[in-house]
Amino acid sequence: MAVLKIVPKLYQEKISEKLKEEISLVTNGEAKYYNRLYKFFQYTDIQCTADINYETRKMYMDSLEKEDISEKYKAELLSLFDRLKIENMPDVYSQGTPFSVEQEFFKQDKLFLLYVPNKKKAQSFRQVVDKNDLLWDLTRIHSSQLVRQTKILLCEILNMDKVQRHRRYFLEPLKALIRFCDKYGIDDIEEMEQADENRFYLYLNKESEIIKKQASKIVEFARRTLFLTDSETNWRACIWYMDRFQFDKSRINASSPVKSLSFINIYEKENRWYLQLYAKYLVGISDLSLSNIRNTISFISQFLKYLDGQSKKVTELAMQDIADYVSVLDESDIKYSTFNRYITHMHTFLQFLKMKNIEVLKFYPERFLKKGFSEHNERSVPEKTIAHLIKELPAFPEHLQLMYLILFCTGIRKSEVCTIKSGAFYSQGNENWMRIYQSKMRREKVIPVPSLLVGLVNDYEKKYGIKNGEYLFKNKKGGAFNGQTFSNQMIRECKVRGIACGDYIFRAHDYRHNLATSMYGNGVSIQGVRDYLGHSSENMTKQYIDFMPERIVSAEDKYFSKNQSFKLKGAEDDER
Repeated sequence: MAVLKIVPKLYQEKISEKLKEEISLVTNGEAKYYNRLYKFFQYTDIQCTADINYETRKMYMDSLEKEDISEKYKAELLSLFDRLKIENMPDVYSQGTPFSVEQEFFKQDKLFLLYVPNKKKAQSFRQVVDKNDLLWDLTRIHSSQLVRQTKILLCEILNMDKVQRHRRYFLEPLKALIRFCDKYGIDDIEEMEQADENRFYLYLNKESEIIKKQASKIVEFARRTLFLTDSETNWRACIWYMDRFQFDKSRINASSPVKSLSFINIYEKENRWYLQLYAKYLVGISDLSLSNIRNTISFISQFLKYLDGQSKKVTELAMQDIADYVSVLDESDIKYSTFNRYITHMHTFLQFLKMKNIEVLKFYPERFLKKGFSEHNERSVPEKTIAHLIKELPAFPEHLQLMYLILFCTGIRKSEVCTIKSGAFYSQGNENWMRIYQSKMRREKVIPVPSLLVGLVNDYEKKYGIKNGEYLFKNKKGGAFNGQTFSNQMIRECKVRGIACGDYIFRAHDYRHNLATSMYGNGVSIQGVRDYLGHSSENMTKQYIDFMPERIVSAEDKYFSKNQSFKLKGAEDDER
């Protein structure tokens, strides 16, 4: 270590003892560095390194520019200045306490991430070549709401457990997003519409490839973070994220959970707010499942998007507007049942607004509803395809083997296969049962199953140490297996092995048709099939029995043939 030169007494009186110690720590007592920092702080009011901020650093940079020294030496001295700030940070900032907008650092108008109050994370920013990229000058943002949101999002990114090269995939696109919002007068990121998002992507044309690739991710990240972290729910947000709410499990399909509700494609703000009011009622007060709520929002959104095209507000509707919209639906290729759902959802929505004392048109849906008959589409899987699949099944991943066998033997829904829990299969004497929760019907049922299936499930549970009450088939996080993932994996395995079924390869729901058709063909009554499948009506069950129409025709033929034979027999007797 170099011997520390005598420092003039004048300097010693100008700076605090604490600052002296901190300078000494970072310079290791080397005089040329110690004296240079000492002299700079002599003319500032800095009492300790905790007082150093971006403005202090800029003052130091400006002082270096006035000196006749090499650029390399300037960079070395500036790096030393940054070390002075970072290495003297109190350890309390590095003990896992998450960043918060309430911290003093985030109350500044200029946030310099190199000086973020966490020694480990601040050190990670030293590898950034252009330190100007680390400055977030919030004085240039005109909206106080956008400034607040910027700080929240910065805190969330800094709290991520990522190395700097990965964290930049969030920081750089976020800075571009904030610049865009400020330029185009978007005060609230949560209220960005689809048109705004599309314009943002065009705005990034001149940006780096990293920023362009991350554009959609940063918009989603910003929306989600702000919606979930705000102290109060922002009901005007264009996308609602369901993680914010606590729902009864009966309202959630665990194998295909609804993660968000979107209002992003409705541009007339007044109409969008009316739909958000209705959605707020459905989410908070009704007991509808989230999938039903999402479907309801989708139907009404189509109506409001039509009004966008007509530049109409809901409160300005006339009967002719309803008639025109019905004509548009008439021209679309939809079934009568879907057509009727559009009409009834639109009517219910308007009725809700009237209850909220919002003046809207009153109309009678009966005037527009269509009558029709459900078409029967045969969907049973051919025996040849099943035989081929069973033959190849041992080569499938083990979880798919068992999932398929359960589907084949029980005909339960894909979502129900994916949400089976350990302990659902059990035996009582010579009888074997499966307990399953029907998310669609929102009730639990018990059905008989083959003893071989119970044995296979029990072996699977033991092999993989699945505890009672845990999901039998899990995703990577231990939650319910995703229904679409099950289908995708089955389709992939079928393609590899050349297993085909007409113009498609695998559809889980078709096996419900197989089971219903098989049960009815073997003498089980319609009521019995209905109870086994868990339907609410026999009419629905009939749609699952694929030879039902042929069987009815056959029964009629036999009946009339039998009656005709009686008539002929009677005529012959008369002749005798």
